[in-house]
Amino acid sequence: MNISTVEAAVHTKEMRRWIAWLGGAMIGSAIFTAAALAGGGAWLILPAILVGPGVGGIALVWLAISSDTNRISHAHAVEVDAVPTVQAA
Repeated sequence: MNISTVEAAVHTKEMRRWIAWLGGAMIGSAIFTAAALAGGGAWLILPAILVGPGVGGIALVWLAISSDTNRISHAHAVEVDAVPTVQAA
């Protein structure tokens, strides 16, 4: 399997986008949950539920719909034979 640098850059950009959105929702939910469990009040569970499953679920659907992994805008690399074939005359 031959992966060009353009394909690798597209996959890296897409991975960073997924990690930023889903990781941000997870960290936000974890902060509100930790604050609620640390004695900040039971009302902090509501933002934890809204940020975690709410924003995380919407982000997951949006990321899946707008994923750029199937649209690579360049011609595929052509593999060249190291030894040219000789045709009989």
